Amino acid sequence: MAPKKEPEPEEEEPEPGSVPVPPSLAWTDLTLSEIRAFMQKKTPEESLTYIAEKFQLTDYESNAQSSIMVDFYLWILTFTKESGFNEEKASAAFTIIKRTHEFAMSDGGKQIQETFEVFRRMVLRHALTGVPDSVVLFTPEDVKLLTAYVTQTYMQHYRLYQYCHRNQQELDCHTTCLFVSTASTPAPLRLAIDENEEAEKAAAAAAAAAA
Repeated sequence: MAPKKEPEPEEEEPEPGSVPVPPSLAWTDLTLSEIRAFMQKKTPEESLTYIAEKFQLTDYESNAQSSIMVDFYLWILTFTKESGFNEEKASAAFTIIKRTHEFAMSDGGKQIQETFEVFRRMVLRHALTGVPDSVVLFTPEDVKLLTAYVTQTYMQHYRLYQYCHRNQQELDCHTTCLFVSTASTPAPLRLAIDENEEAEKAAAAAAAAAA
């Protein structure tokens, strides 16, 4: 008799918020725990450092392109935080805008109309009901906020982003010596002169001279 085969162990369900669940883009670039970690940052400096380390852009102080991307990612997440997006919406919005930028920079640079259409389709895929390959995540108000943000920020500087992506900027370092005048040390207080006392002495001397 052939030996019984041991049942294969069932695959463990991934922790919620740790992997994306198509068709949603939430948790693609930033998981639930990573979004929460960002939201808990108290200062812009802490937020910037967190993003730089997460996306391996720690050379942002010396690399212009890294600096631009750190700033780009920081403002996306700051927008989602200020707009009151929950963690899932914030993660999806981040990936939508990040993929919009990646498309814009591909193949030597896309036309702005093409890029906005890609952005629009990704947003609607997370907002429409009864449409194949879509999920209802964003409300109409969320769509309005997200579209206004991208239109008024990223699309306004579209050509500049493309230029910076294509052209590596050289870092210029300049050293300047500043000479600052230092005030002289004041005399000790024991040498101070009482103005009232001096005035009385002068008046007495003038009276004596007149007598």
